[in-house]
Amino acid sequence: MSRHTLGSLLVAGLALSWGVIGVIVRELPIPPLTIVAFRVALSALSVVAILVALRRWELLRPPPWPVFALGALLALHWGLYFVAIKETSVASAVLITYSAPILMALLAPALIGERVPRVSVIALGVSAVGIAVISLAGGSGAEAVRPLGVALAVGAAISMALLVVLLKLYADRDPINVVVYLDGTATALLWPALVIPEYTVSAASWGYLLLLGVVLTGWSGLLYLLALRWVPATTVGILSYMEPVSAALLAALLLGESLTLAVMIGGAAIVAAGVAVVVASDDPVAASVEEPVPARTDVVRDRQAVGAGPGRRS
Repeated sequence: MSRHTLGSLLVAGLALSWGVIGVIVRELPIPPLTIVAFRVALSALSVVAILVALRRWELLRPPPWPVFALGALLALHWGLYFVAIKETSVASAVLITYSAPILMALLAPALIGERVPRVSVIALGVSAVGIAVISLAGGSGAEAVRPLGVALAVGAAISMALLVVLLKLYADRDPINVVVYLDGTATALLWPALVIPEYTVSAASWGYLLLLGVVLTGWSGLLYLLALRWVPATTVGILSYMEPVSAALLAALLLGESLTLAVMIGGAAIVAAGVAVVVASDDPVAASVEEPVPARTDVVRDRQAVGAGPGRRS
């Protein structure tokens, strides 16, 4: 099996696995900000443990101070996203948040001086229509689409777009180093959510939290970085859109959420617009909205040298 095929299978498998995150958040009887705090803390600890075991001490050197500020933005993003999942249907929250790659392409010119591709402007319009269709879906019970949840999901998309675009300023640093300090900063800011609310963590809840923080965030993030070395940017971006599809299907199967026609139509518009941006863009920010990591410049140079296309990571 070639590295390209193995990397593509890795990205597809990870994207499909990330679809279960929404189900975990809905199933945990814990406040959403507390879930976020556990996620980033367990992720940071799992990655640090691996670096210590491998004696990669250089990857634990503190990054520039703005990276710590971006850790606060990461905490805001996950907070908005997880509260959105609690406040509206999993499918609507995940699909709307996946409009982030389109917003990235539009924010990049204002923040880091990149041009706005025409396809991004068109895609934003299509995505906005998709969000509007989902917002009007209504419904009742688990599949109900609520205005507060939609607004929070839009905020999650905006905050993720800002985070990934600004992380491009630190593309010369090792992504694992950046991830450790992003998660560490978010943990430091969110620790009150671990001690102030009243909640009980059962054995089942601990299982969900470890799955979310260690497996679906820490370890899967490292596998994702490995796959990025072997797979062209466009392939990564398109395969990453398996996550919202997986999330919608798993919510229907495991939570009993009905996929209403409005959510399916609106979600299809958002996914199609996002894929169009990924295909048309040569910018590494548009690949995915999961686990924000800047592309390694040495990896990008290597990929361009062998004709594989620029690396891509969000």
